[in-house]
Amino acid sequence: MNQNKTEWLPDLPAEVVEGARGHELCPYIIALEGWRRGLTLKWYTKESDKFDHMKVWYVDRPGRLFSLSSAERTHYFFRSRGDKVTNEALEIGADKEKSKEWLTKAGVSVPKGRRFSAEVENREIIEYATQQIGFPLVVKPTDGSFGRGVVTKIETTEELEVALILVRSELQYPDVIVEQFIPGHDYRLYVVGDKVVGAIQRIPANVIGDGSSTVQQLIELKNEERKKNPRLFSCLIKIDHEMNGVLEDAGYRVTSIPKKGEVVYLSEKSNISLGGDSIDVLDQLSDEVKKTAVKAIQAVPDLYHGGVDIIIDPSKQPEGQAIVLELNPTSQLGSLVYPMTGKGRDVPGAIIDFYFPESVNRDKTNLYFDFKSVLQPLVSQTAIEVEVAPAQLGKIYAKKYRVVGAVQPVAFHQWLRKRALEMGLNGFISNITNESIDVVVAGVSSDSVNQYKEIIKLDPKKVEISEIQEESWEKPVRIGFEIQAELKEIIAEIAKTRKELESLEKKRNRVEQQYLALQESRIWRLTLPFRKLLDIVKKVKRKVT
Repeated sequence: MNQNKTEWLPDLPAEVVEGARGHELCPYIIALEGWRRGLTLKWYTKESDKFDHMKVWYVDRPGRLFSLSSAERTHYFFRSRGDKVTNEALEIGADKEKSKEWLTKAGVSVPKGRRFSAEVENREIIEYATQQIGFPLVVKPTDGSFGRGVVTKIETTEELEVALILVRSELQYPDVIVEQFIPGHDYRLYVVGDKVVGAIQRIPANVIGDGSSTVQQLIELKNEERKKNPRLFSCLIKIDHEMNGVLEDAGYRVTSIPKKGEVVYLSEKSNISLGGDSIDVLDQLSDEVKKTAVKAIQAVPDLYHGGVDIIIDPSKQPEGQAIVLELNPTSQLGSLVYPMTGKGRDVPGAIIDFYFPESVNRDKTNLYFDFKSVLQPLVSQTAIEVEVAPAQLGKIYAKKYRVVGAVQPVAFHQWLRKRALEMGLNGFISNITNESIDVVVAGVSSDSVNQYKEIIKLDPKKVEISEIQEESWEKPVRIGFEIQAELKEIIAEIAKTRKELESLEKKRNRVEQQYLALQESRIWRLTLPFRKLLDIVKKVKRKVT
């Protein structure tokens, strides 16, 4: 496919995961895949004792703990990590220094460097780094994530000293790793068993000039596009001191107007959570790079699946020198399934294949369930576990009937819903115009789906129907039957509130810009003897999250 286009999985369009965003996205798409194959799905609160054998965190809100069961077995999951991954494997994968030790023993290339505990003084770290590694360097917390506290491209002893003070004292990450900075392209690969099932290149936040819009306007436009992506909607590009520093180094401000087609980078970090782009590259990566990722996962005992962060030096082509930066046993899957550009990969399917191989060739339904409704008993604390009603298995037949005429009476819509549910059909009614509605019905019985057209004509309210148009429906359908017009007022109110929040966010950004401009002006007026040191501090601060 054209790499400039986006193609997500047909059974996981954005509307299917609308109720599962942020950290709930991964568990939902894995759980949904298992449920669609006929596995028994249960969700749990943190009070359940089913997860006493697994290390979990931030589970106050239900939606991250679940189990799937077949006739043969039950497996428990926390977000994207299943119970086959042991706590010992998790501890190794989550500890950057331990990971490097296991990777090195397995012959996997890693950056040169080491860990320093809180007791080690900065001068000792500086001495080791300058004598044993050399510049450029990276300083990062031992237990950090999402790029927090990471300082990259440290090029002098003065920058290293300031970086250590910032990370260890100001950001309060006293335990750090200092290692060589590896130039190259940043990738996240996901491995299940002995196969790479998804891979993205992560590109630092950027905008492309159109010749008329300012950098700030281009950011706002790009954020509107990111909001349409189930993974990126919560990873918007934010204007902050780091971005202003990067722009300044490149000769720009947020008010600058880049030339048409010109790429303006807004960050030195490629983290998706910090506004980075996710580009699907699974089909472009060499077999050698994929073998490195598999070897990295297999280097840690009982780490059967997880994310692998890799840097590839493009100057080492054709194969590329792949160096493993980190392992992530509880990796985000969203960017692999919903990349900004390229093809979404069926990582949830690969995980279910691994845990439930007996379900691989089983027909699965194209239905889905309302995530928020299912979790409601857990959220309201009326239950500590809830089982989702079994999915209708087998081939799903679905059709859309466009009903034209005087078809707006609510009583008519309610009667259509009642008859659909009596016939074991799922679907919805959507208003199209004042004189037409779309009625979508889906079920395992093609006869019932086809007969529903005649049912529409039997309305006891005797609405005037002038025409019924019929066509196949290929998209997923939510279980139950929804009259979308009933939700119109609620949705409109939500949209209004969201628009008001976005307006407030834009105003806040403008105020921040004014404050930062004033702050920079004051710094510049400081006395000359301190200016050189302040420049170093400022440069390093831009590099730290």
